[in-house]
Amino acid sequence: MGVSISPPFTLLCLGFISTVWTLNPDDPNVCSHWESYAVTVQESYAHPFDQVYYTRCTDILNWFKCTKHRISYKTAYRRGVRTMYRRRSQCCPGFYETADLCVPLCTEECVHGRCISPDTCQCEPGWGGLDCSSGEYRTQHTVNRKPRKLTKLKTFHMSDL
Repeated sequence: MGVSISPPFTLLCLGFISTVWTLNPDDPNVCSHWESYAVTVQESYAHPFDQVYYTRCTDILNWFKCTKHRISYKTAYRRGVRTMYRRRSQCCPGFYETADLCVPLCTEECVHGRCISPDTCQCEPGWGGLDCSSGEYRTQHTVNRKPRKLTKLKTFHMSDL
């Protein structure tokens, strides 16, 4: 009997994992840069309007009432776009992200060793080369070689010549 997981639950889990796994900006292999992004905001502004008012005057035809105009302002709201900035962390060149770490990337596999920095392998004892594939010990059994007999070197002085 199989277990089925609902898509919303899967998205919830993925969202949780992505928020848990964040790069540490203090890690020496993490580089950061500033990026801009747009945010829609509601902003207030002073909206002008024509205000009509009446004053007393000498106009007998208008019952001594004169009409006047003045520009007044009221607070209104509008949508605007603001540019915001945030620091983005990512792995430095030569590293790739796995979980919440930046690990070094070696273009060639380290055959008998491990990748310790970009394109740099640390070889196991007895192995060498750029990818740790060459060495003396290719099998468990090694060939014993006879030790060579060392001869003593005679030293010469200029007076001996």
